[in-house]
Amino acid sequence: MRKNFVLFAILANLFLVLACSQEQPSKEQLIGTWKHPISVGSVNVNNESTTVYTYEIFKFKGDGTFVFGEYGQSPLYEVEGRWELTEDKQRLVFSFDNGETSSIDIREFDGNSFVTTSKEGNDFKYTKE
Repeated sequence: MRKNFVLFAILANLFLVLACSQEQPSKEQLIGTWKHPISVGSVNVNNESTTVYTYEIFKFKGDGTFVFGEYGQSPLYEVEGRWELTEDKQRLVFSFDNGETSSIDIREFDGNSFVTTSKEGNDFKYTKE
């Protein structure tokens, strides 16, 4: 019984340390440009394969507006609207002029990058430029 209690105490403390070490973003930390590469194919040049990327980019502005798009050599698409960080600092909520809203989760935030999950369940890592 005592072994189980000690093991439980150790695991509980480990969980607490890991939970506390997870940095939560502030609005100020999110302001700026965040970029995520998307592999769109490859090109063979002189028998060397090179991966070709486009980038999803968030531009969060201090006035609460944002621009989001996918970019290659030129913008493939762009949307604009307003953004806010939820009170629990785990989601970004986006609102658009047509009244629609959407949101993304923020995980593994370290000040220079964060991970979010796409609608398809894929993890995307955005890095601050």
